[in-house]
Amino acid sequence: MNKLLIVCGPTATGKTALTVQLAKRYNGELVSADSRQVYRGMDIGTGKDLSKKFKFQISNFKFSFKNKKYSIPKYSIDGVFLWMVDVVNPDEEFSVAHYHYLATHIIEDIQKRGKLPIVVGGTGLYIQSLLSPLETSHIPPNKELRKRLQVLPVTELQERLKKDDIAAWDQMNQSDRQNSRRLMRKIEIAEFYCHRESSFAGQGDLYSDYKNYKDYSSLLLVGLTAPYPVLYKQIDERVEKRVKEGIIKEITSLLGKGYSWNLPSMNTFGYKEWKDYFVKECAQSREAGFSFLELKKPQFREWSAHSVQSIIQRWKWDEHGYARRQMVWFKKMKGIHWVDIALEGWQKQVETLIQPWYTRHAPY
Repeated sequence: MNKLLIVCGPTATGKTALTVQLAKRYNGELVSADSRQVYRGMDIGTGKDLSKKFKFQISNFKFSFKNKKYSIPKYSIDGVFLWMVDVVNPDEEFSVAHYHYLATHIIEDIQKRGKLPIVVGGTGLYIQSLLSPLETSHIPPNKELRKRLQVLPVTELQERLKKDDIAAWDQMNQSDRQNSRRLMRKIEIAEFYCHRESSFAGQGDLYSDYKNYKDYSSLLLVGLTAPYPVLYKQIDERVEKRVKEGIIKEITSLLGKGYSWNLPSMNTFGYKEWKDYFVKECAQSREAGFSFLELKKPQFREWSAHSVQSIIQRWKWDEHGYARRQMVWFKKMKGIHWVDIALEGWQKQVETLIQPWYTRHAPY
């Protein structure tokens, strides 16, 4: 029986570092479940932590999905392969349906080669799609509909959804009801089911025949967590580290390549907090005769220091909120064995979970 290990949990809990060690011990390969790390060139803000131990390799994995061809690279971390990182450019579409299709093929290949696939990440929607694919994730974007909806204010989107699918509206929380993107997706889904004879009809199931892990002897879910004060401290330290590593330079490079602030990839924490800084203050610096990276000029440092610190603080708060939302999501999932990384000896607790599960009817 093929096995699948999933290590999930909120940001800043050391999931990748742990799973690298687990992969070495149990002959495994890693499959990332991070919705932001799929984008190439967005390394620092998304926390890829591409140290010297990371070695990029071209793989022979090539897939065609939604009439688009994908060549999936892999990274080697201390000899352990990591998949599903750097899959698309920042301006390319990538949804949970894409993730499900690509990740399940990779997982099956890892198993066929007699290794243990270890899914690691904090995007609950991606992980959930592997266990029980969402009924709506196969519905492709309706670009024409989105074009019409994007010009509408939130209030009109709300009224449209109430009219099209009141049940979907009732299921949304207050935060989602104020989120234009989520409202548009709900309207898009309602439109799809109301017009089954549209151009979307007849495309068939976009998923492979990847089985659900209903037999939990083949599946183990380990969740890493910590009290919020501990999480917040670790998040804050990571944000400070990413600033020192050059997040400003990374964003400058992305903008220089023509990637817009309007892209979903650029509208996530680690990037969106810097938008006003680049749009407003950098314009002022150019008017004053500075080049953007000319930070040695004392005048520039003086007026920019306060702005940078406020952005960093906002970034920290955004990541705090993200960690809370991650925990809300994962707490709704069944079967996760939680391990508190703030407790002494937590690594041993992980071992006591994995060792007997792995050796029970192990096919490897």
